[in-house]
Amino acid sequence: MMPCRSLVWQRWLGGFLILAVLGLSVALIICAVKANSKACKDGLLAEEECHGVTRLLEIQLTQAREGLLRTEVQAATCNETVVTLLASLEMEKAQSQEWLSKREEFRGEIEELKHKLQNASAEVERLRKGTETSSKKKEIASASSSEALSPLVVSVHLLLAFVALLA
Repeated sequence: MMPCRSLVWQRWLGGFLILAVLGLSVALIICAVKANSKACKDGLLAEEECHGVTRLLEIQLTQAREGLLRTEVQAATCNETVVTLLASLEMEKAQSQEWLSKREEFRGEIEELKHKLQNASAEVERLRKGTETSSKKKEIASASSSEALSPLVVSVHLLLAFVALLA
């Protein structure tokens, strides 16, 4: 009967050892879970912080893209304005050249008209001196010169008015 008792005793000891190992395992698992739960909470907080920072960076990136788009639109508008202004400048230069050309043309005409006026004045003076030489010729010349000079005087006045308008 002894061997039976030792068998029961061995079973109790084996059961006790199994229960002790299981108890220690459960205690270790509970400790590990408690330790991991703090680490888990810290990890979750870090993850939430990371998501918050990521959202903030996404918002800033969106704002930067919108700002870049606005700047590109403004640059395109500025480029169009520059092209328009350059075209206007070229047109103004061409018109200015045309005006300078016409001015030179008018100056030439004015010089020609001045020369004609001087010739006409010299002719009037020559006629006046010729008529003063004789009294008889003076009356005849005076009457005819009045009639002859009338269109000449009118032409001179018209020429002077034209020169005044051009200046």
